[in-house]
Amino acid sequence: MLEMSRIRRFIIRASLAVLVLLGVSARAGDSLVWSTNKTGVGVDIKDWDLVRLLKKVASVSGWRIYMEAGTTAKITATFKDTSPDDAIKRLLGDINYTKDATSNGIPRLRVYRTVPAAAVEAMEAPAPGPKDYRIPNELLVRLKRNSTESIDDIAKALGAKIVGRDDKLKLYRLQFVDEASADTARGLLSSDNSVGTVDSNYVVERPNPVVNAPLTSIATPPPGSGAGTSEQAPTLNPKAPVNGPVIGLIDTAVQMQSGFSQYAMTPLTVVGQPNEPTDQISHGTSMFETLLQGMSDAPSKILPVDVYPSGDSTTTYEVVEGTAAAINSGANIINLSLGGTGDSTLLQNLINEGVQKGILFVAASGNVAGTETTYPAAYPGVLAITASAPSGQLASYADDGSFVRAMEPGTSIVYLNGQAWQVEGTSTATAFATSAIAQMINQQHISVNQAVTQFIQAHPPPSAH
Repeated sequence: MLEMSRIRRFIIRASLAVLVLLGVSARAGDSLVWSTNKTGVGVDIKDWDLVRLLKKVASVSGWRIYMEAGTTAKITATFKDTSPDDAIKRLLGDINYTKDATSNGIPRLRVYRTVPAAAVEAMEAPAPGPKDYRIPNELLVRLKRNSTESIDDIAKALGAKIVGRDDKLKLYRLQFVDEASADTARGLLSSDNSVGTVDSNYVVERPNPVVNAPLTSIATPPPGSGAGTSEQAPTLNPKAPVNGPVIGLIDTAVQMQSGFSQYAMTPLTVVGQPNEPTDQISHGTSMFETLLQGMSDAPSKILPVDVYPSGDSTTTYEVVEGTAAAINSGANIINLSLGGTGDSTLLQNLINEGVQKGILFVAASGNVAGTETTYPAAYPGVLAITASAPSGQLASYADDGSFVRAMEPGTSIVYLNGQAWQVEGTSTATAFATSAIAQMINQQHISVNQAVTQFIQAHPPPSAH
């Protein structure tokens, strides 16, 4: 076995060497990889004109970029593991620019020859098709359970950096110098008998409600709501949690206010120490409270799992890792108030395994009006939820694709240190759906499948109205 392993390593190294000699990966195509984390930008471009560069940055970053007419330059740059701000500084060099934020917090870049106010020409990419969430220079690899291969040896042979590893799951996140190297490695890994799955890694955007603002008209929770005062975190239900299903909340970190403790299991994190702001309610906190509101008569325990680095998007690697951790810790309903990621084979396989074990997955359809396919909501076996407006009709922002199976209210009032916040979106509807099903199981002592059937009948999708 050891000798065969050495032979395989030799073949992989030789294959890569041949490709380099043939010029396949020496410059298979320029690349610009952009992620919002501190070292998420990698660039390898040659002789790009300024307009091309700015349109590309606008496309991959979501920034609003404006240029003064007549500003020209040719840009050649190669670097990696750089922050977005440092990347812009290195790309633009001596070109004048300013960066600030729009009213909704989106970065705005003005590139100019004379004065910033002259930068009025919007740098917009051509009309986009479906968004590509794939991180082009990364791969996810899951080794077979009986594999004796070392991921360290495999990564070294492929010229890859291991930027995430879960040895219990045999799941690894590999980063390559560019997209061409990742594509070459994918082919080699697919033929390696020690590898179970090779998959792309996808960006999973940080879930943001459509509305997330303090309500100055409600300084403290209204009478009868069961919520506490400014000196006391919300105690949304005086009853003790029942011995029912455990809800795994795969989300951002929960700001664990004192009133939550009896309803929460010890939070898990796959992204290190949480560092949520204290003056703004986190998405995870708002979903936690919404879950409690929805099952106030018979609350289940909630297991918060943080899969988002503070202030950043995450990837399917962390979502897979966090979901597996929740399941292994006893969660049998998984709330995924997130979406918009790519079609991940690894995540779909994990969900399939969970469904076969009787685990229920509830996921948000997405906050983009239309019928676009959204993952993980669109995977078979997942209960996909869209949102209704206060009128009871489909909310204007909500996705209503054919994969949607039920609709719940999209608005919730939640509290942080006595301050009321309104949150709105399909993520809120998903939390209400999860809580409704859990409460049915707890009160009626029925199976998960029976509860889901009853729930869908009572809350049909818009297409059934």
